Amino acid sequence: MKKVFMTVVAVLYVVVMTGIFYMLLNDGHHVLPEKPVLYLYPQDEQRLTVTLDLEGSLDTVYPTPDSEHATERGTQASWTVTAAPDGTLTDQAGRTYPSLFWDGAMALPEPDTGFIVAREDAVPFLEDKLAQLGLDDREAADFITYWAPRIRAYDYTFVSFDASVYTQRASYSFTDEAGAAVTPDTFIRVFMTIREADANTVVQPQAFAPPPTRTGFTVVEWGGAQQHKIS
Repeated sequence: MKKVFMTVVAVLYVVVMTGIFYMLLNDGHHVLPEKPVLYLYPQDEQRLTVTLDLEGSLDTVYPTPDSEHATERGTQASWTVTAAPDGTLTDQAGRTYPSLFWDGAMALPEPDTGFIVAREDAVPFLEDKLAQLGLDDREAADFITYWAPRIRAYDYTFVSFDASVYTQRASYSFTDEAGAAVTPDTFIRVFMTIREADANTVVQPQAFAPPPTRTGFTVVEWGGAQQHKIS
């Protein structure tokens, strides 16, 4: 089995561009959640504490979490923000953000269903698939401006949007000002994996379920992983 490097990006602060970190596991596959970006859209302005429970370790986080500590599972971090219906987040010092950002490290398997995308098709491909997955225009633009250059770095790229394993390893919970649990009415999580391919690469096509209709308190996360083969 060939060893690979995987660089992960999920949805938490898209304006901040971070470097890509790599770590090689002794056996299997390694993913760095390098850029998870999380958007919050409450129906009314609301003070919320967002808690990330990660099966892995954190590296760069922005804004700085109000608390962060190691757990038996990996790492837990929390942010307390005032969220506006348009997605603007305000921290306790009055600074505003469009979303929350973190990167870190976790182990994930390689997906085997997806698409082969030619360099010139990267942008229209992403526009089409992200709309099918439920991202709005702003979220899709944030995603595309980060990921399209990485897809276009190859003549052909394998692209998969299988988020099932990632979402088991990175979970979120939300509480209100009184400490009561708040459950999003709509939670959209998009996670993409890419790796270099060629025109003759054969993969099983991926089918998408219809995205949920955005109602009530809506939370959106996007991210991805870039696999790098090690010779």
